[in-house]
Amino acid sequence: MLKQKSFIKNTLIIGFALGLTACANTDGLEANIASLSNKVDNLSSEVTALTEQQQASNKEIKAATAAAEQAATDAQKANERIDNVVASYKK
Repeated sequence: MLKQKSFIKNTLIIGFALGLTACANTDGLEANIASLSNKVDNLSSEVTALTEQQQASNKEIKAATAAAEQAATDAQKANERIDNVVASYKK
């Protein structure tokens, strides 16, 4: 019987201590969660900014590609005209 009372007493003390510890850590846990939430928000903003930059870069790449293709076509036409002019002098 004495052992049961001692066991119950020790169990209550440990339970009470754990309860206080859990309550004491709640503020720290909330601070950590707030910090992590801020980090997630910052990362989300950075991802959005990088996505916008990537889309702008893709538009610039498409425009540069189209300009290069047009320049190649124009150069080919100019070479054909020059070849026709040279061929007309040989005749």
